[in-house]
Amino acid sequence: MKRILLTLLILLSPLPAHAQNAREEAKIGETYDKMIRQQFGVVENEKLQRYVTEIGNKLLVNIDDPEFQFHFTVLDDPAINAFAVPGGYVYITRGMLAFVDNEAELAAVMGHEVGHVIGHHSYKQMQKSLGDSLLIFAGLGASVASGQSANATVAWVAASQTLSQLNRLGYGRDLEMQADEFGLLYSYDAGYDPRQMQKLFYTLQFKERVSGQEYHGFSATHPDTIERIGKIGEKAEIIANRGQKVLLVKRQEYLDAVAGLPFGKGDRKIGIPPPYTISLYTPKKGDTFRSIARDITKDESLAFDIALMNDMREDDIPPAGYRLKVPVPRKQLSEAERPIPRRAAREHPSEKAP
Repeated sequence: MKRILLTLLILLSPLPAHAQNAREEAKIGETYDKMIRQQFGVVENEKLQRYVTEIGNKLLVNIDDPEFQFHFTVLDDPAINAFAVPGGYVYITRGMLAFVDNEAELAAVMGHEVGHVIGHHSYKQMQKSLGDSLLIFAGLGASVASGQSANATVAWVAASQTLSQLNRLGYGRDLEMQADEFGLLYSYDAGYDPRQMQKLFYTLQFKERVSGQEYHGFSATHPDTIERIGKIGEKAEIIANRGQKVLLVKRQEYLDAVAGLPFGKGDRKIGIPPPYTISLYTPKKGDTFRSIARDITKDESLAFDIALMNDMREDDIPPAGYRLKVPVPRKQLSEAERPIPRRAAREHPSEKAP
């Protein structure tokens, strides 16, 4: 009898504040995850989803007692973005995957988003902005997702606006730089070269400056962004030189994983698929990005994107034998869809062992 009373007392006792917050965050994340999946859709490629989840789980191995069960999802969205919501839900878009060049870059950007979750960045900002509306959002669960309650609808609108703004504009200079540090450390602890993070951010910055497509928290011409990328490079060098272990880049594995990924804008709601599929092409001597775009993609204006997707610039000469990601019209069958044997693939000129 005493044991039963003790058990009841434990069950009925209020949770510590941090445990209550964690439970609330998990409910918010679970509710918002349903909305995100409904809004954007999920890339229907189980192999790719497993691959991204495996990398995400590698990042978590060296985190002491993470508060949440993490979920990693590739969204069917052409925008270049990665973001997280409270409770351990991390998303990366197919648009972002197209412009990531290797597995180490992917680990870095996912580690950045894991850092936002571990740091409770979005939850704290939502608490500050929404107050009681956040409690309604967390407490009504299914009603929020279905819109069955007037209170739920009000909470949903407020929470959605706040999260959308955070995912689009970032969390501010200090929190973004903190998440950068998390990304560098988590990717290094998982065995990856943290210096690849700076390479990716330079690519995203260049893409924004030329085309206007932005990654959250960036403003390509803002001094804070330029300073931020510089600090990433400085910190990455320090972290990379901590020990003598071999640091992984894993470009070939990454290319194999994203081959077949849809590319470009479609309209999921009315069943119009994206116009291109990412395929793997091996340049020949004399190829340029303009000739590849013209001959393989059938649109020379895509030369800029093809170069950037492979961490180069449009005027660079692609090395013969170096596999490239190239968007190919969906109905076109060509040599671009036939990956070369791995032993014949060349490393990127910038990929050197530390």
